[in-house]
Amino acid sequence: MTSTTTAPLTSWPLARTDRRAAALAAVDSIRDELAVGAIESESGRRLSDRSIAALRQSRVLGIMTPDDLGGNVVDAVTAFEVIEKIGHIDPATAWTATILLEGAGELATVVSENTARRIFADGIALKAASLKPGNAQRVDGGYVVSGRWDFVSGLYHADYVTATFLIADEAGKPVRRAALLPRGEIEVLDDWQVLGMRGTGSSSFQADHVFVADDMIYDPMGEGSRTDTPLSRLGMVPFVLQMHPGMVLGAARRALDEIVGAAPRIRRGGRINLHQPPALTELTWFQRELGELDARVRAARSLCIDTLHQVNDVIDAGDRVQLPLLDQMQTAASLAAKTSVEVVTRAFRHAGAAAILDDSLLSKLLRDLNTISAHGVMGEAGFESHAEFILGLQTDENRRMV
Repeated sequence: MTSTTTAPLTSWPLARTDRRAAALAAVDSIRDELAVGAIESESGRRLSDRSIAALRQSRVLGIMTPDDLGGNVVDAVTAFEVIEKIGHIDPATAWTATILLEGAGELATVVSENTARRIFADGIALKAASLKPGNAQRVDGGYVVSGRWDFVSGLYHADYVTATFLIADEAGKPVRRAALLPRGEIEVLDDWQVLGMRGTGSSSFQADHVFVADDMIYDPMGEGSRTDTPLSRLGMVPFVLQMHPGMVLGAARRALDEIVGAAPRIRRGGRINLHQPPALTELTWFQRELGELDARVRAARSLCIDTLHQVNDVIDAGDRVQLPLLDQMQTAASLAAKTSVEVVTRAFRHAGAAAILDDSLLSKLLRDLNTISAHGVMGEAGFESHAEFILGLQTDENRRMV
């Protein structure tokens, strides 16, 4: 394991409402540590050791890992709320935590029971991944993997990484496969120089002729070995879509909190005019704008929560998420991201000159959320997909991953 901090042995309550309360309380208990850690992450261009230790100790990183492997699985709505709370503290921390805990849940699902128990023997095993295909050569007992994989969020704290590659199926069509590599067998490339989300440490890694046994090879879009985990019940794309909107909406709410707190002190032109201008709080146009922005965040959040309650109903019934609900999940994610970028942008502009400073929270949120919106899962392409669904042009077979 990459962290020396070990999680407590006590589990969260089993009842859904009690487990939800425990999960949200766990985030509250580390809020101050994550806030300090966010500053360290931003300057270090990777999630800070302080933050990863707090996330491990609080057991937040186990919310997608089965209880019998040391996790504390929560339902879809609670998972959203957990990431939303972390997003209110720092979206880069929320993004990295989401990737790592999703990776842990994927590890628990795709490998055999014996392999999973070995991997999780010392605590929650975290995983980072890249879907960009590399190269792999079939050999006796497995594959020899080589290549360079980029945009690997959480790489510096992952115990394993997924290196994807393409092979031909029986019909000769290319299909995606994934190799699980211990982080010690790869080379991390320090190339994360970006506008926003600097604290995610989404660097590249390369592998040079690394042998990976067959029991560590899997289909990243397949069913997996277990049928009782969040990933196996949801499928890969819904598994990702349940949490990512939470981080941007949490950040948008933080931006509104910041401008509300600063508005009584902001007087446009106050430094150069002879007469003191009114504070933002006294201006009806600002009041109207603030009311609208708050309503838009609430509306986007309501769509997410309503959608995830439907996801919970599907899972509780033992069914799988079908195309209509999958489309709704993607649409909710795209709306959450677009709304959040617009809200943060307006808050930034209202904050005046103070917001342009490097150490301004609103400046950081502006960079971070615009960077998040460039990601396929959170981008506006989701609206195109939704239109295809509305027009009857989309099927399970032709739907794009993002």
